[in-house]
Amino acid sequence: MATRSIKLNSTALRAIVPFLAVLCVIFTYFGAKWFFANTIAARAIYKEIADFSVNLAPNDPQTHFASAVLHEKTFLPEDLPKSLAEYEQAVALSPSDYRLWFELGKARERNGDPPEAEKALRKALALAPNYSQVQWALGNFLLRQGKSEEAFAEIRKAAETDKTFANPAVASAWQLFQGDTARIKSYVGDSANLKAAFALVLAKEKRFDESFEVWNSLSEAARKSDFKANGDEIYQMMIEAKKYRAALQIYSNNTDSDDKKIALGRVTNGGFEADNPKTPGVFEWQIAEGVEPQIGIDNTQKHGGNISLKLIFNSSDGKALRTVSQTVVVEAHKKYVFETFYKSELKTSATVKWELVDAADNKVLASTETVSANADWTSLKAEFVVPETTEAVTIRLVRATCNTTLCPISGKLWFDDFSLNGQ
Repeated sequence: MATRSIKLNSTALRAIVPFLAVLCVIFTYFGAKWFFANTIAARAIYKEIADFSVNLAPNDPQTHFASAVLHEKTFLPEDLPKSLAEYEQAVALSPSDYRLWFELGKARERNGDPPEAEKALRKALALAPNYSQVQWALGNFLLRQGKSEEAFAEIRKAAETDKTFANPAVASAWQLFQGDTARIKSYVGDSANLKAAFALVLAKEKRFDESFEVWNSLSEAARKSDFKANGDEIYQMMIEAKKYRAALQIYSNNTDSDDKKIALGRVTNGGFEADNPKTPGVFEWQIAEGVEPQIGIDNTQKHGGNISLKLIFNSSDGKALRTVSQTVVVEAHKKYVFETFYKSELKTSATVKWELVDAADNKVLASTETVSANADWTSLKAEFVVPETTEAVTIRLVRATCNTTLCPISGKLWFDDFSLNGQ
């Protein structure tokens, strides 16, 4: 097959090649210049560097944006007009970027131009209608302008999609509606984010019954996962307010493990078969710090199960006694029988007993007999009826009354199988 060739005019060729080379150099230069300007603008920490990047790439919106931000950060009165002008130029170069409109809106408001600020924020929302940050900013802007109804509509949309906005959204509604729970409930609606936040606000306002009602209206899955932190905070506030019944239910709802659930009217870990946590909860065994008596677990002596609680006394005056206690939530007007078993090898007559007191005011409701100096496994019991106002009782070990100045106590004492049974 014959080969054909095309001959170019050597003069034309000599003209084209240099022209293409010049174009390549020009494009390379401007591309490198733009890239360099964009890079230093993104990393600039001084306004002078940002201004330099603007000079290198005046048609790049990012250089103007960087200059606007850095001039704004100086907080110098003379830099604010420059900052606003740079925001305006950035938007003019990239009018479809919602982020630039968003920042421009905030800048216009800071510069005392609410009407234009609103236009910019609404433009940002039109470009990004589902972005919670834009909804939140516009809503709060409208709120500052006294347009409450429209403001809360935007704030609510932001909080529905982003739970980080829920707490401040409800806090704002609480102030605006002056604590009118009916109006706030209507505003909250079925939004899980807002319900969780509303329950927390109610607890902070010490309206615990309403807080508990709103909290319980959330699904079990929501209480245990998405809003566990809210539940933990509400629980702690209810404990501090001694609202033990509601606190116990919130605690149980937040706990996945059956081993960690606390039962109403039941002693937790009554046989000490499970390890007591290093930092026990309110409804678990509390053993105070100290050295008298020594307290530990014994697997050689037990009434039931595999272990018991062992106390070793060696006190010359009997004044020091480490507290052993547990708080149990109970039902009002119900009769309960407390029982535990003990074994003693004490060398003195000064002994101890168990008291059951109101967890809120420490009023004694019942107490057992004192332990004997020497006894094999023996039952101690106490009965009581829960008063109307009592939500929980604290079971605690106390010294028996001593009528002399010195009441030494020494020897060993074991306790096992604690129980509290309602009748």
